[in-house]
Amino acid sequence: MRSPLNSPLEYGVRVLVMLTEAYPEQLDINHLVLLDHSVLHTAELGGPPSIHPSVPLHAGELGVRRASVEEGLQVMLRAGLVDMRASSAGIRYQAGDEAHSFVSSLEASYITELRDRSQWVVELFGRMSQEEVRQRTAAIFGLRPSENDDNDREEGTGAWNG
Repeated sequence: MRSPLNSPLEYGVRVLVMLTEAYPEQLDINHLVLLDHSVLHTAELGGPPSIHPSVPLHAGELGVRRASVEEGLQVMLRAGLVDMRASSAGIRYQAGDEAHSFVSSLEASYITELRDRSQWVVELFGRMSQEEVRQRTAAIFGLRPSENDDNDREEGTGAWNG
């Protein structure tokens, strides 16, 4: 049996909580990846104590986190708790009609902490533009955002252009 820790279900519940806190905002995958990282590591951002312990190599989390957030979104889409919207700005996600009721019915202390941190993170990052999300993500992961191409970044740090 697969562990529920770091599973698509755990990522899906986190994304659902964040989208519920952000409602009626619609967020793209890059925004959700930033929020997912931030909601777990709030203390590093000057917020409340972090839910998960700090790890030294955040840049290594990024690729895994994006794929995991996408898998979590798929779980919540199949459950009918998240809506996907296509627009000229790209694909965006929004809490579905039943999302708030579902999240409100969850009583574990982890969910309570997750809702508190999600509210804080959404207030901090919820209305950022795509460019601001990219810059903030680069800053969190120790990357130098470049306006042109990858030639301006620090050697060996990699780039995320998601």
